[in-house]
Amino acid sequence: MSTLAGNPFVLRAVASACGVAVILLGGFVHAEDQPQSVPKEAPIDAPVPATATDYVTAFRAARQADQPLVVCFYAPGQKDWCDAVTAEWSAESGIRTRIALVEIGQAIRSGGKDVVLSDDPAFALLEGKPGVAVVDFSLPKDAPDYGRARRVFPLPEIGALSGEQLAAIRSVASVPGALPHEPAKELAAGGTAPAEAMRDNAVQPAAAFRPISPSLTWLADYAAATRTAKEEKRMLLVYLVPEGEKQAALRDQFEKTLADPAVSALLGRYVLARLPQSAIMKEEDREVALLDHPSLQEMEHQPGIFIVDYQTEGEEYFGTVVSVFPFLNGRPYTVDQMKVILALPKGTLTQRTMVYAVSTHPEHPASVRGTPDPYLFDEAESHSRYQARIRLQGHHFWETRFRRILGHIPPGTLASEVCAESWPGQGLLAAAIECVRSWRFSSGHWRAVSSPQRAYGYDIKRGANGVWYATGIFAGRN
Repeated sequence: MSTLAGNPFVLRAVASACGVAVILLGGFVHAEDQPQSVPKEAPIDAPVPATATDYVTAFRAARQADQPLVVCFYAPGQKDWCDAVTAEWSAESGIRTRIALVEIGQAIRSGGKDVVLSDDPAFALLEGKPGVAVVDFSLPKDAPDYGRARRVFPLPEIGALSGEQLAAIRSVASVPGALPHEPAKELAAGGTAPAEAMRDNAVQPAAAFRPISPSLTWLADYAAATRTAKEEKRMLLVYLVPEGEKQAALRDQFEKTLADPAVSALLGRYVLARLPQSAIMKEEDREVALLDHPSLQEMEHQPGIFIVDYQTEGEEYFGTVVSVFPFLNGRPYTVDQMKVILALPKGTLTQRTMVYAVSTHPEHPASVRGTPDPYLFDEAESHSRYQARIRLQGHHFWETRFRRILGHIPPGTLASEVCAESWPGQGLLAAAIECVRSWRFSSGHWRAVSSPQRAYGYDIKRGANGVWYATGIFAGRN
């Protein structure tokens, strides 16, 4: 069974305008947190050439002059590409920005301690490697995005930035206030862009990540989230954020759902990670798009959420993806749907998906209010697998199965079964919903699905013909 355990990711999002690798961050330095003992420079009324200097000087100047700060991280002895960037920008007119040249591993004093800039959470998505980050001091100080490290441009392996990358950097650091104003909640936040230690109580780095709601912490490092989930024996929920302006409404609407108090309370049981939908991962010394990973096939290359089980040690599905919920047809999940997702019973990916499909049917079938029974889930899995193998829906060998089930359910209960099949070529989630819909049009099947049951088990499997075959098995009162 394919898993996603412990794979570190390189996070990337593709800018629609020029195909440049861009990562959205949210780390910030609040203006009121900055030391006030240094006099503010006089306003700059005319464009000045870009100037490259050390981080402390550039940070102070950019903040005091209300300008964007460009931080250029370079490997020891390999600063030439930064110098080339500075030289090109200095030749441009109308550029009002400050450039800080920072060697990988270089430390500054911040909050009374040494902070290695390349390791600071504000720049974590560069993974300690060469690249450019843009910190925004050009907006009004009371703006939510003031002082945020909002763009990262990793240095390509060829060791130089392309003309398209330079143009993209200039577009976000050309003039004060020109940074696009996407909401900072759009992606997991980086940490505070550290300030220089101008006095003993200099700025302490802020929290590494901005939560969607005050009670939650969303991690931006999949490997760290996986380690945490394993150590704490908890479920890991990963939110793949929709990217691009066309999906902004989808993203904002879903994040309002995540911030709902009832949903937040359930999310608190999980280890949470938030990544761009275009995230890539390193696997066996190669980079693979996260949504190309075999275990996420049923995400159908769409943004949404998936869940990995690090809670139920000893079960076959421990350490595997047990839920996938892509945003089908561009629709976000509602508060009621998320409450179902976050409270699904233990089980495999296909079992939990069927329970979700039944639970979220508009008529609220009562079978899922019973006890989820591991034995009945096993029987449902076995029969679904058999139907898929022979590519034929039906209650094959029900009499034998019926007698076997009676030996495992409480006395005075009666076993019953429902079966269904999807349309060819449907994905898992759509197929599960379709099977429940088909039961609704059969009075006998719907009676079993919608009636209260003492215990139940559901599953669904796909045949070689691209059709999914679903089974529901119940233990009800005589």
